[in-house]
Amino acid sequence: MEEILVIDIGGTKTNISFVTSNNSKIKVLSSDTFPTHSNPELQIQKISSLYSEKSKKLSQMSLSLPGLWDKNGILRESFNLKSWLDYPFIDTLTKTLNIKNYIWETDVICGALGEHHSDVGIVRDQSLLYLNLGTGIGAALIKDGKPFKSDSKDMTCHTPALRMQKLLVPDQNELIPATDLISGSTILKDTPYNSIEKLYSDYKSGKIEAFEIISKAQLQLASWLINLFYLLGPDLIILNGGLTYDWEVICEEAIDVANEELNNQVKILPSKLKEMAPIYGAYLNCCSGKSRLPTP
Repeated sequence: MEEILVIDIGGTKTNISFVTSNNSKIKVLSSDTFPTHSNPELQIQKISSLYSEKSKKLSQMSLSLPGLWDKNGILRESFNLKSWLDYPFIDTLTKTLNIKNYIWETDVICGALGEHHSDVGIVRDQSLLYLNLGTGIGAALIKDGKPFKSDSKDMTCHTPALRMQKLLVPDQNELIPATDLISGSTILKDTPYNSIEKLYSDYKSGKIEAFEIISKAQLQLASWLINLFYLLGPDLIILNGGLTYDWEVICEEAIDVANEELNNQVKILPSKLKEMAPIYGAYLNCCSGKSRLPTP
């Protein structure tokens, strides 16, 4: 299979990989990770330097992207990448790399595609619900081997389904974010903590202030596992993202609470591919060629 340049851009980290496959087995030839720049021009410079250092002249590229992008490849909404908004990132990147054949998809859909393709104990016609708890939070459903998506009637904009960060719940006669405690960019808000690592460490040490924050996050995650299961009826749920890698901190208790209601009707498992899930999914997305293509 032809080699493809695959780039997964996250709110805090970016992975640039060169990927191919053999007999349906995906093979990552090389992979580099670096902090995502708040300045999109510096981000393009870094990607270009890594691309050139590998002496690559590839014809295809697949992108896994965070936030809400329109059909022209412009970022319209982002919690972390404010300086990227309205900047022609994809057009500038492709021209800089001189790659004409390219495709992009949301990072959470790419992650879900990657996990569904891996050996996670389901067959192709079974459904998978993928939740990513990282810098931001996202969810994607793979059903009949395809991501569940919804397109806006406005042809200039794409509205992905399951936009978790947009969900609201009532609290004391107000609507508040329903996922404020289960993403890296919001869980520390209005707390004395300045890092997830310190919060997790204090929780494991039994410090009461950390326990109060984490216990709320566990309950919040449990509620979404229950609600999304009843709404979507997946055959399997996979949890991925930086907040899940220390599995016992948030995930184990949340799953126990959820199963009190669900009675183990669905398996809830950690990601097999972890950070590489969007890389695998973006590669598969490019091979299928069925997602959004660049506007001529």
